[in-house]
Amino acid sequence: MHNKDELTPRWTCEDEELLEKQLAEYKTFLDTLAKIKEDWEIFIHTGKMGKIRHVRTEVLSGWKRSMKRGIDPYKLYPVSLTAKNLELRLAENKEFIDIASPFLDALTLNLEGSGFRVDLLDKDLYILKQFGEPEVLETARKQKSYPGVSRSEQNTGCNAINLAAVLGRPVQLAGPEHYNAQLQYWTCSATPIFDPNGVMLGVVNIAGHYLKVHQHTLGMTTALGKAIEFSLRQNQLRKEKELAGKYVERMINSIFDGMIALDGQGLITFINRTAGEILEVKPQEVVNQPAELVLGSQSSIVEALRTGETYLNKELILNKRNKQKIVFGNVVPITDNNKVNGVLAVFKGLSHARGLVKNMAGFKAYFNFEDLKGNGAHFNQVINLARQAAPLPSNILILGESGTGKEMFAQAIHNASSVNSGPFVGINCAAIPAELIESELFGYEGGSFTGARREGQQGKFQLAAGGTLFLDEVNAMSVTMQAKLLRVLQNLRFTRIGGMNEIALQARIIAASNSDLWDEVSCGNFREDLFYRLNVITIEIPPLRERKDELADLIEHFCRKHAKKLNFNFNISERALEIMKEYHWPGNVRELENVIERCAVLAFSRSDSCANEQDLLSYPGIRKALGNRPEPSAEPLLSDGSNLKAMEKDIIKEVLNQTNGNITRAAKLLGITRKTLYRKMNKHALRA
Repeated sequence: MHNKDELTPRWTCEDEELLEKQLAEYKTFLDTLAKIKEDWEIFIHTGKMGKIRHVRTEVLSGWKRSMKRGIDPYKLYPVSLTAKNLELRLAENKEFIDIASPFLDALTLNLEGSGFRVDLLDKDLYILKQFGEPEVLETARKQKSYPGVSRSEQNTGCNAINLAAVLGRPVQLAGPEHYNAQLQYWTCSATPIFDPNGVMLGVVNIAGHYLKVHQHTLGMTTALGKAIEFSLRQNQLRKEKELAGKYVERMINSIFDGMIALDGQGLITFINRTAGEILEVKPQEVVNQPAELVLGSQSSIVEALRTGETYLNKELILNKRNKQKIVFGNVVPITDNNKVNGVLAVFKGLSHARGLVKNMAGFKAYFNFEDLKGNGAHFNQVINLARQAAPLPSNILILGESGTGKEMFAQAIHNASSVNSGPFVGINCAAIPAELIESELFGYEGGSFTGARREGQQGKFQLAAGGTLFLDEVNAMSVTMQAKLLRVLQNLRFTRIGGMNEIALQARIIAASNSDLWDEVSCGNFREDLFYRLNVITIEIPPLRERKDELADLIEHFCRKHAKKLNFNFNISERALEIMKEYHWPGNVRELENVIERCAVLAFSRSDSCANEQDLLSYPGIRKALGNRPEPSAEPLLSDGSNLKAMEKDIIKEVLNQTNGNITRAAKLLGITRKTLYRKMNKHALRA
């Protein structure tokens, strides 16, 4: 066991020396405070500073300013905000309060039992918030220190808070150094807080009984201020980073291109809104997901991550759940030391790439309804029907002989439709060999057949997505191809040659035929079911021979057009105009314009402004047609006209035999319309 003497602490010489030193320092401190108090009394009563010896210069300057303001040094008249104005101040300084409060809460815990409190003030030196034990805060309230109260120099006289704000650095005042006697109960250590731009946001003040003043308190306040300022800078950097991120995100989401970024592990790190729309996914749900789950394991983007291959202006295939998406764009691997660390893909969905496709050669509609010239009643009815049909999504069938302007009508319909911002893709079914038309329409996968491109090729169905597909001379399609076209129109989906995935048809269909599809169907040359699919709205363009009342206006229009083109005055002589009116124009409006252009060139070459009879007769079609006109019959007609009727019947019968009953071809050979031919057949009791 230990004896009592061993357990009793003993004072050493060192302990006694330390205690004596502390007592001496404390006596010196009290003496200093007493001298400062004496200086304060002298200054308050005399206003003279000559005999003041123990007050710091900056404190004395503050006393002088306070006296000059007329502030009563013995009474405290607190200037306080209303509850509403305090609420507004708290809202304005929310960020400052939120950042400083955790630091001040932590400091208060360390000050527990010390009798100290912490004040947070705004830039105008109104107390925003106080931290401390309840009894300490209550003492402060009794001495007129609480949230909403001003501690500015003009309201309370010089104190540590406003002196720190004036000097822009940490300040500590004890007891009588305060100008106002009612504040001399306190010792205050205050430090100003500045934002990253050097603008003062407010002041932090640590206050306690003046006899507890210590230099360490000022150090704590200084360190606290630096910590808050550092946190403010970090917060600003975070906000700037977030703002920059939002700018980039808004910028990327505002473009019409889809963007996807993958990291080295194949995870999606970024996907913008456009890419989400193309892929039918929500961007926020697929970020940090494996790209294979979203794009398919065989997609070009995932493949680029594995191989490091770059794709520029290429068709990119994306597969998900056996559903294929075709996009067009670029895939660029991101490499470091020859290692692929990620991939960035920028692409357009075919339905979103309208501008790109529309500007490709032959994929733009140039004509509008205003470009269709003609003022005859029948022709105007046709134009009005086309105008009414243009905004509708229904398929349109345009019938008319070669040269009547079927494609001009199709382009005008497209430009007046709801898909006019998309491409206008035309294909002449008669101009493409039967064995190639399928690949032209449907497209093909790479390596599908000998001579196929390695990367494959889009078909017209895909290129026309979001626009119009014009099938000219659809009557020339083989019966086999007609069946495949029918299937596409029924299902609104198609598959590339050599492909496995179906692609949605997103184009409006306008078809045209230079032969009567009714007759082609009756002859078995055209599928009846396909005909009804195409023939939702029929627009039948009359041939030029049925528009003789418009011929003069059309001739005048083409004369002006080619005169402007050759930059000279040009017209048609009266005799030449008579010849043109006699001609039946089997090539229709196209032939008429060609003949006028030919005449304009001939007149221009001889420095003449007028096309004459010889210019027209130099055109073989007119020369042969007018040279083969039958001479008037020498045999007199019977008074009842029976000779003429018999002749007409025989001619019609012979032509029908020559054309195997094809009404359209027969009418064309006879130089009359199908309706006129039917009427005459009924009159003569003839059948095809």
